[in-house]
Amino acid sequence: MDNETKSFIRFFFACKKRFKKMTLEDLEKYQLKKAQALVKYVTEKSPFFQAHYNNQDLLDVWNLLTVNKKIMMDNFTEYTTLGFQKEELLDFCLRIEKEQNFTERFHGYNVAMSSGTSGSKGIVITSPEEEKYLQAALFSRFVFPRVLRIKWAFILRITTPAFQVSKFGQQLTHFNLQLSIEDLREKLRLFQPNILSAPPSMLSIIAKEVQNGRLDIKPKRIISYAEVLYPEVKTEIEETFDTLVHQIYQGSEGSIAMTCKCGNLHINEDLMKVQLFDNEGNQTEPGKPCHKMIVTDLNKISQPIIRYELNDIITISPEKCSCGSNFRVIEQVMGRADDLFWGQRENTNDLQFIFPDYIRRAIISSSEEISEYQAIQKSLSRVIIRIQLKESPENLEALQQKISDAVRDVFSRYHCTQPSVSVVLEKAKRHPKSLKLVRIKRDFDIN
Repeated sequence: MDNETKSFIRFFFACKKRFKKMTLEDLEKYQLKKAQALVKYVTEKSPFFQAHYNNQDLLDVWNLLTVNKKIMMDNFTEYTTLGFQKEELLDFCLRIEKEQNFTERFHGYNVAMSSGTSGSKGIVITSPEEEKYLQAALFSRFVFPRVLRIKWAFILRITTPAFQVSKFGQQLTHFNLQLSIEDLREKLRLFQPNILSAPPSMLSIIAKEVQNGRLDIKPKRIISYAEVLYPEVKTEIEETFDTLVHQIYQGSEGSIAMTCKCGNLHINEDLMKVQLFDNEGNQTEPGKPCHKMIVTDLNKISQPIIRYELNDIITISPEKCSCGSNFRVIEQVMGRADDLFWGQRENTNDLQFIFPDYIRRAIISSSEEISEYQAIQKSLSRVIIRIQLKESPENLEALQQKISDAVRDVFSRYHCTQPSVSVVLEKAKRHPKSLKLVRIKRDFDIN
């Protein structure tokens, strides 16, 4: 690690300066210099990367061979720069999950299991130094409310020491995502957070508790993470609490983006190099959804993330943010490639991807009475839609038919064979491990 990443204060002020002052040319030079130093380090310390980059031009970092979750996990003992054994790490993760003891460290390192929504196990290692500079980056970018004392409620499935802080009157407190709504409501009532952060599905539940008079809290900042923040959910939360919803776009692969004071989601260009490609391998144009996303964490050395393939689908805004930063703005996080629906072309039988946003729009445009929904594509010919309603409709069958027709019409507009679409009054189901709510999901593989 360089000297900057070893100092919270130095990294804090450097992050602020880069976000405000860095030109596009300066940014490209900075990213390349950091990435070349990173590659040099990991090829000396990681047996996997030594072999993976054999006969590669190590200075041409943006064209090095990619890695993905499967490659990383299959080679995990050799992949990291720490020499830890994969099985020992997995045993540790399984034990702390079972004991719910998320404050325990593995030889001083924060080690956790990432289930994601794919169901495949992943391991995330963060060193104490990496935790420190990530906190510095968060505090440098986040727009804090003008209050004397921070009372920040983090609602997450798991916690770390970073989310349990009580110093100098400032409080950061973790609330378990698995709490019953009654218990969570009481804890929030007693804590009275002025910053509230949770996945959007949980923020929506809390907003409804406030709307119905069962909870009285007045947070000055709302933060969404872990799930796709759909526009209609964002609007509901903002109208309930009369404040902007800020976003933290982060995963086990690193801190990808955060919102600025204007409420726009900027890529953390000085922390992550994000490469976006279309389905022909060319750079994705702003305003269009990407086909492939490749990220490089410019600072992480314990568990390197270099040219790492994500299956997230995002769209970059063609407009520069009014805050003045040259860091790119994410116009929309559309979900993951796993969430793409697929249809079969009527004339050729070729497979055609269908972006989840069109399915979402078809459902929510059918009725203002829909309070929650989940669309699951079971096969090329079968889709199930789960809906919850604000009130009992006068004609449920007519509403179900309207939603079904709207979703089938999406397939027709892609010139695909219409599937059968079943619409049922049923609660949306969360992922059993991560507890994330995926509203648009495909339940079968496309080869």
